[in-house]
Amino acid sequence: MRAAAPGALLVLIMAQPNMATGMMPYYRHAWALAPLLITAIFAAYLFALTPTLALLGTPSGRRAWWWRIGVGCGFGLAADLAMALAHSPWPVVAARICAGLSVGLVTGSLAGLILERTGERGRTAMAVATVLGSALGTIAAATIAQYLPAPGVSVYLAHAALLAAVTPAVLGDRAVRPAAPTRSAIAASVTPEPRIAGYLSGIAAWVSAGLVVALLPSYGAELLGTTNLAVLALPVTLYLVAAWLAQRALPPDRIRAEPVVAQGVIIAGIAVAAAVSWMPSLALLLCGAVVAGCGQGLAYRCGLRIVSAATAPDQHARAAAGFASVAYACAAVSTIGFGAIATVASLRDAIPAAAAVLFLVAAATAVVRRRAMARAADSLPAQQFSTTA
Repeated sequence: MRAAAPGALLVLIMAQPNMATGMMPYYRHAWALAPLLITAIFAAYLFALTPTLALLGTPSGRRAWWWRIGVGCGFGLAADLAMALAHSPWPVVAARICAGLSVGLVTGSLAGLILERTGERGRTAMAVATVLGSALGTIAAATIAQYLPAPGVSVYLAHAALLAAVTPAVLGDRAVRPAAPTRSAIAASVTPEPRIAGYLSGIAAWVSAGLVVALLPSYGAELLGTTNLAVLALPVTLYLVAAWLAQRALPPDRIRAEPVVAQGVIIAGIAVAAAVSWMPSLALLLCGAVVAGCGQGLAYRCGLRIVSAATAPDQHARAAAGFASVAYACAAVSTIGFGAIATVASLRDAIPAAAAVLFLVAAATAVVRRRAMARAADSLPAQQFSTTA
């Protein structure tokens, strides 16, 4: 139990903010929420997560892990209780802020603990736990709300009970148990990319995530004419799973111009989802979510690798936190913008608007890469001359 406790805790921490995603069509109907308020609720999580991750998300040492885990789990419990007691949107906003503080405080410390005890295998374990928590939080909340009584209460109380049970197991086992050393893999050659292309790739990944998580369930409910929460949670769940599977199936540096190609895949998926406005079909919506999810996973991984490529190994965690902060902040702002479009016009208009924004980001990425490659080509003759002189 203790060996699995850090991974189990990471699953629970990542599940908490995603439970509201599966429940959002229920809240929208119960409280008559406008799309703008739905996106504001989603963005509250990102606005809390971004500064927490940037300022406190990368602990300086092992001793700093434990208070972050304890306080972060306390915020997670507070988020569960606020959601369980909520009878209007404003307690939900407070709960989302608590969830952002929880994820921002806990994930960096749990990552250090998992890597310490499992070595390089821990990177895979963290990816699995993150996706598993996000997907389970979405589909489990929707399923429980659909088929069990007290839909706005039971799922959060169940999560709070699990979180309260697992947290002491992690905090009570502070022994240093380093993983057995393994032969380090030969570093793959990485084609130099401009850092701004990495940031743009991460922004595109999370702008699409904000759109899918915040609006796609309500979009599906409106166009497909269903109120089944489990069905409406499927696009988000498949999007998250596809993002992880794409990273596992395609090794890095196998795709030429990966930042642009990955963003093109995202745009294709959003375009397929937009087509549901003219051809209402659950299968078409799920297909769009899967395609966009594949692009999201590749774009985020590619962006993170570009940004951290020129960073010293001991600064990778800090670079990753800065990269995530920029991506999350842009996602929060864009998601509120899409919500405003959906409120003033309609949900049918918000999806094509998101595709247009993502196209502009992809075009900017292509221009930045082309200019960087041109500068590199111009400097090559000078380098060859200096070498042969």
